[in-house]
Amino acid sequence: MGIIIGVGGGRYSDREVMPIFEKIVEICGKQNPKVLFVPTAGFDDMDGDEDIFALFEELGASVSPLLLTDESLTYDAIEEIILSSDIVYAGGGNLKFLMDTWKKTGADKAFKKAYEKGVILSGYSSGSMCWFAEGYDDCGENHEFMFIECLGLLPYCNCPHYESDYWQPFKEAVKKRSFTGLAVENGAAYIWDNGKVTTMCGNDGGSVYLLRKENGFAEERLG
Repeated sequence: MGIIIGVGGGRYSDREVMPIFEKIVEICGKQNPKVLFVPTAGFDDMDGDEDIFALFEELGASVSPLLLTDESLTYDAIEEIILSSDIVYAGGGNLKFLMDTWKKTGADKAFKKAYEKGVILSGYSSGSMCWFAEGYDDCGENHEFMFIECLGLLPYCNCPHYESDYWQPFKEAVKKRSFTGLAVENGAAYIWDNGKVTTMCGNDGGSVYLLRKENGFAEERLG
């Protein structure tokens, strides 16, 4: 199985998350890995994403985008592009739009195949949540928070940006869900490898918390 690395949030422009990018490339184990950037959650608008390309390229990777709103792409083409990558990095934005688009195009199936093949799956904010059973995002009407069914590769309900007061309603909302919660602050990342979660952070720190269902969703700091 593959490895999944998700970033709760943070800054690219001043290299805050660079240690996490270094870890992604290190775990991949290839000298010049092929990174596939997937900006679906941002409606495939890559304006402002130049720093993502720059950080990976500084580490010796080549980066190319996959724009799944391009209706000329067939499923076979999408699958070939995804499976030929070494690292997938999904950008942030609207989680509901991301999942709706992935299901419409069949990219959800291709990403699961990539995981089974051993491709490193990674991402930021919504691009981090998409790999979980559920994600908690403000993509409802009038930016209301809602839970979105995701790919289910990690058996948790995920919340990013957890240091922010704006995202704290997750603590109560998750108590009505079927899955244990995993909450990730800006600057922090989780690493899912062989059914186990470890954590790390960027240059400004950041923590990851587990809200275990069997413990009444009590908050436990993992790192």
